Amino acid sequence: MKNYESIEVEIDDSNHLAIIYLNRPQQLNAFTIKYVDELISAFKEISNDDKIRCLILSGRGKAFCAGGDVSEFQKAEKPAEFMNDLASRLHQGIEILKNMKILTIAAINGVCFGAGLGYATACDFRISVRNATFGCAFTRIGLSPDSSSTFHLPKLVGLSIANEMLFLNRVLNAEEALQYNLVNKVVNSEVFMEETKNLAIEISRGAPIAFAFTKKLLKESYKNDLETHLDREAEHIVKTAGTEDFQEGLKAFFEKRKPDFTGR
Repeated sequence: MKNYESIEVEIDDSNHLAIIYLNRPQQLNAFTIKYVDELISAFKEISNDDKIRCLILSGRGKAFCAGGDVSEFQKAEKPAEFMNDLASRLHQGIEILKNMKILTIAAINGVCFGAGLGYATACDFRISVRNATFGCAFTRIGLSPDSSSTFHLPKLVGLSIANEMLFLNRVLNAEEALQYNLVNKVVNSEVFMEETKNLAIEISRGAPIAFAFTKKLLKESYKNDLETHLDREAEHIVKTAGTEDFQEGLKAFFEKRKPDFTGR
């Protein structure tokens, strides 16, 4: 795994986990173009590592990610060109994250705004500390949203709350985020990463092939009609029925023990 300036990558081989920490704490982990390029590179490395079964994305300091670095916005001589470069990179990262075969967890350790919220909502699970806050903030500075905000947010919280967050810049606290299904769980800061890692370990002990197909089916469910989707489900269940993991799952079921899935 490469060394990076603005992110930290930890690999836990024994539990098949990877953790990426956004690491610009003085800037609340706000995204710059160079910073997003590093994140994309790390995503690609992790996606190509067959030993990793779950990715945790979190932040160092008191923020998960405050969004784009507005100081870079201010310095841009050609704002439209700059924003095109930044958005294209942010969106490339979102696509890689969303298309990973492995499951992903956003460990939201604090402020989660703008593109940071977009990245959190693109993950499969979200765990939050109690003092985290969630917002969009794009329209507040005269920008329309990006980083999948208008795609994932209404699907999680519903259109009414999404409208309040996107148009009125409503900020949710952690309990509200839980109430509106933006996060799966809220935990105290002292056990935050322990709880997140426990979830990641539980995921990593699941059936990797079945999980990958399930993730793909969930993503496709937004665009398929029912007949097409039933065909896709049939196709994938046939494929998983031909795996060693299915045989192990059956054997473990009848032996009343936990299965030992290998991803084959």
